[in-house]
Amino acid sequence: MGLFGFGKKTNEGGLMDAIRCDEKDFLIWKWRPAGQEANSTKKENSIRTGSSLNVRPGQAAIFLYPNTGGDYDVIIGPYNDVIKTDNMPVLASIIGAAYDGGTPFQTEVYFISLSEGMSLDFTIPFFSIFPSQPEYKMYELEVAVDGNLMFATAPSREEYRWQFDQAGRTDDFEQFRKAQLKDQLKGLFEKWDGSDTTIAELKKRMEGMVTAEVASRFANLPPEVFALDLNRLRKEWGQFMLANMFPQLRRSFGIWPVQLNITDIRFNQGAQGYLKLKRVTEDQSFHINLQNEENVLSQLATDAAVRNGMVVRQANIQMDHQEDMLGRMREEAQFAQHMQTESTAHRTNLASETAYLGAHTVNVQGSVMQTGMESMGQMGNMDFGSGGGMNPAGMMMGMGMASGMAGQMGQMMGNMGNAFNNQVAQASAPTPPPMPGQTPPAPPTPQAAAYFVLINNQQMGPCDMNAIRQMIGAGQMNAQTMVWANGMPQWAAAGTVPALAQLFQAPPTPPTPGSVPPPPPTM
Repeated sequence: MGLFGFGKKTNEGGLMDAIRCDEKDFLIWKWRPAGQEANSTKKENSIRTGSSLNVRPGQAAIFLYPNTGGDYDVIIGPYNDVIKTDNMPVLASIIGAAYDGGTPFQTEVYFISLSEGMSLDFTIPFFSIFPSQPEYKMYELEVAVDGNLMFATAPSREEYRWQFDQAGRTDDFEQFRKAQLKDQLKGLFEKWDGSDTTIAELKKRMEGMVTAEVASRFANLPPEVFALDLNRLRKEWGQFMLANMFPQLRRSFGIWPVQLNITDIRFNQGAQGYLKLKRVTEDQSFHINLQNEENVLSQLATDAAVRNGMVVRQANIQMDHQEDMLGRMREEAQFAQHMQTESTAHRTNLASETAYLGAHTVNVQGSVMQTGMESMGQMGNMDFGSGGGMNPAGMMMGMGMASGMAGQMGQMMGNMGNAFNNQVAQASAPTPPPMPGQTPPAPPTPQAAAYFVLINNQQMGPCDMNAIRQMIGAGQMNAQTMVWANGMPQWAAAGTVPALAQLFQAPPTPPTPGSVPPPPPTM
């Protein structure tokens, strides 16, 4: 009966237990049955397989087996299951044939808090420090420091991830993290000898070491740090001190320091050393600032002179550029005027030549007719074997020949006159105006067509309607292509010219066989 907790052996292994920790403020807590004090019953050192184990998030349970020389099983929460050999590796190796289900076995169960972001606030009252600079070492200062230390009982997941990556591991990260966490918890457990410890007790024991270390660092300032500038360097001082205190905090308490913040550094402003040092440094700062201001003014004057010189050079460059542009514009205007003059003279010469050609044609035709008439008269005297006298057949032949020659000569001269007339007409035809913002194009090649077309900024034409239809069919022209013809005031889109607009209208789509045609539009 004593085996199950009845009779005289009530302090030894009993019924199945519910192993859990409901403490609020704990760092390490040894499990025992509810209502029992630590180390008051053997039952806390002997539990049964099959007992329920509940480990909450933010907790870990350590099973210590004293009879094995200190072997551990570590269960990290959350966990809620019965205690079995298949989830307790060390337990599986010590349970033998002498034990069956429910038999007590020697083990102690400790719960450890995995709280993150725990904070230890500290205040160091006024203590003496001396500036590190040789010229100020005689000035004793009194300083007080406020701050806080952030710590945890184990590294964060991010810290373990960093360690995992730094080690170049390629295996399972969660297995790595759990193995590292178990080692960390074992170290923390051993630092506190497995004794019940609250977080308040941890902070109390840490405070003395932390304040002594911070005060020591401030009392031994590095040469590059000026004492009166400490308040501006609070963040840097916190990082510096944490780096130096980290190994000692790990060795002494088994915790994981996260951040050290220096929140305030106060000087005793009534102390003689502070007043003297402040006055000396203010006088020096005044002279330094004065010299700096003079240097700045001198630099500003130099900069102003440099800027003025640059402005003058830029103005000269701009003026030279404008003069060059004006010269180019004058040359282009003179060239355009010269070309206009030559074009006018050319047209005048063509008109004169055409008039001369017309008169010459008339004269030639008259001469031909006269020659023909004379020939016709002489042909009447030609003897074709008739025996003398007037020969009617010869006369008729002469008249025909003369008339034919005159007709041929007249037609030839007329064709020449028509060719010159066409050249004069085309030469004197108006030139399309230039597109806005473009240089006037060269005069178009004379052709018998009606429209000039602007394709890819190149003037084409004159083009007749057939040529325009071909360009539309080839995709070279659309309704937005610019065109011009004689009589138009300026270039315009082809789709806006009435004579061309119909060329861009899509043919009506025939109805689908079997569909109902739409009703005619309402007039």
